[in-house]
Amino acid sequence: MWIACALIVLFSIGFVLPCMLDVATTADSELTSFTKGTWLLIVGAFWVFGAIAWLLVGRPRRPSLHRRSSRPYGIGQADALLRHPAAQATGGYVEMAVPLSGIVAPRPLGPDDDDDFLMEINRRIREARGDA
Repeated sequence: MWIACALIVLFSIGFVLPCMLDVATTADSELTSFTKGTWLLIVGAFWVFGAIAWLLVGRPRRPSLHRRSSRPYGIGQADALLRHPAAQATGGYVEMAVPLSGIVAPRPLGPDDDDDFLMEINRRIREARGDA
């Protein structure tokens, strides 16, 4: 009997606590029906029913991650994967840097891809060894 009661309490805490955290972290400008303090009072006082009310009525509608319109600047999934640092390290994508003069030059992916840097390192190694 006590195991069933403990499971019910754990379930309700596991349901209500994330809802209260969601209320607390939601921006005031996104709330339409009540203020943040009122929602915290409702969820805290009416426990499970308050959490259900928050999920159904109070929670602001946020754009889905899977909708095409929610992608910033029209970036598709393939482009986003190519812009990931791991893809850049393998040479899959080179972002173009735009200097003030308007001339577009490719940016090196890392220090070992920069020829000037490699020549400077080789010069320092030769100097340290005593090679001229």
